[in-house]
Amino acid sequence: MNPLSFTLWNDLERFEWGDYSVRTGSYKGRQAAYLEQAGSAVFLREDITFPCYRLQAEVAIPGEIGFVGLLFGAKDACNYELVYLAPIEIQYDPVMNGSMTWQIHNGPKYQKPLPNTTGKWVNFAVEVQPEGAWVYMGEDSAPQLVIPNLQHGVPAGRIGFWGFAPCYIRNLVIEEIQPAPIPRRETDLKQLSADTFVTEWMVSATTGDDWNKAVVEENGILNFNRRFTAKQGSVVRARSTFHLAEEAESYITLSFSDQVHLWVNEEEIYQGTWCWNPPVSDGRIYSDYARVPVQWKAGMNTIYAEVMNTEQFGWGLCVRTGLSNMDYITEEAE
Repeated sequence: MNPLSFTLWNDLERFEWGDYSVRTGSYKGRQAAYLEQAGSAVFLREDITFPCYRLQAEVAIPGEIGFVGLLFGAKDACNYELVYLAPIEIQYDPVMNGSMTWQIHNGPKYQKPLPNTTGKWVNFAVEVQPEGAWVYMGEDSAPQLVIPNLQHGVPAGRIGFWGFAPCYIRNLVIEEIQPAPIPRRETDLKQLSADTFVTEWMVSATTGDDWNKAVVEENGILNFNRRFTAKQGSVVRARSTFHLAEEAESYITLSFSDQVHLWVNEEEIYQGTWCWNPPVSDGRIYSDYARVPVQWKAGMNTIYAEVMNTEQFGWGLCVRTGLSNMDYITEEAE
């Protein structure tokens, strides 16, 4: 099948703009679609039925702050796969329940540092396969980033583009390609447990008492965006109950976004705020942001947290106990 091509400066009516302010513009002598602010998806009106395909476009970020990318596998306007270019990095940032998740999906599995691309036109492409995706930039035949685990699963769904702050995009091409294997990276819960991550939780919104089991992501983070819509001020409760054969002392290490209160055996041991506040903080969830000494008892122990959302960049919790002999007691849904 012949590739589908869109100039994006004279065929924008073929796209759904959503909340965007999209108009025809020009940058360094090249016509393009000019995207300003917003940060919502622009979807192609036509359905793409290719099982494997390449999305490619020319993109430019004129200032030191700007983000422009390609999206695919959209289940709806609030859930899709997103890969974007920032001035000094490529970021895989799956959007879940209307929220970006880059504060959860950070590190070399999801990001690639780059030389500064500000003020340059560059070719940006994503090759989508059922098992994952490759991300390319410029004329390099080797991928800049390999994504073996697409967070929404098989990438069937709509495609489009996305941007935040002033940026430009032109000459979007969608081309069917041959299937090629991308080995999946399985979540190793046994290894995470050996590294003392808390891997099993029960979670519930504070507005009800509907507790359900949840397990952590491949990086050990409990991702609330998978289950809850991130509205400013929303709070999720999380608890993990486990048995220890004897008393123990250790340090709990934790990270979170955006605000947390944490209790161990009904004693509050930590509260804090960690948000995007450059240049002081980026709000990304790492496994060792805070460290607190804990005295564990023989028998049943409980970790309980209340985590508030205040921004749309990732809402989650990561806890390591320093213990490797925990026997979880995870209730069924109540």
